[in-house]
Amino acid sequence: MKNSLFILTFIILVDCGSQPNVKSNSIIGMEFQDFKQVNQLENYIKISDTVIYENGTFPKYGILHLRDKTNNLVVFKSLSMESNQDIRFKILDTLIIPNPNTSELVTIGYCQENEDNNENLIALVDKTDSLMIQNIKKVWRANTTSQKIESITSLKKINCLNEERPI
Repeated sequence: MKNSLFILTFIILVDCGSQPNVKSNSIIGMEFQDFKQVNQLENYIKISDTVIYENGTFPKYGILHLRDKTNNLVVFKSLSMESNQDIRFKILDTLIIPNPNTSELVTIGYCQENEDNNENLIALVDKTDSLMIQNIKKVWRANTTSQKIESITSLKKINCLNEERPI
């Protein structure tokens, strides 16, 4: 009898614990023309935006850099053009980087891998007055094959230009 009561209680708890109507806060898969159309992004400001051409004449992907009071949000997105004025974006992946201290900078599209320019690279770096960034802390790649933002572990062949340095 105790076993039957235990099993019945367990089934009720498991059944009550499954909540199929719980909404996800994920923005992955959402489509927009202006990032402010996504409710979860309405408190962010745009820092920069870049596109990835991937051997074509029309860009297929983009990286949007946003910031709010506490975080940098990097949005990896695909681009589709329905007409000349109607470009739509679809969110593929996101990366949250806590707002760096005043000596750090998030840079997108200004890094090279093996001496090749790579607009897919996102880096957290120390600010500097020189043309080349001296200290690269962390690098990620917006991978167009997997459609994910992936961490790069080896920084040995990565170098970044200082986007804030006037030429």
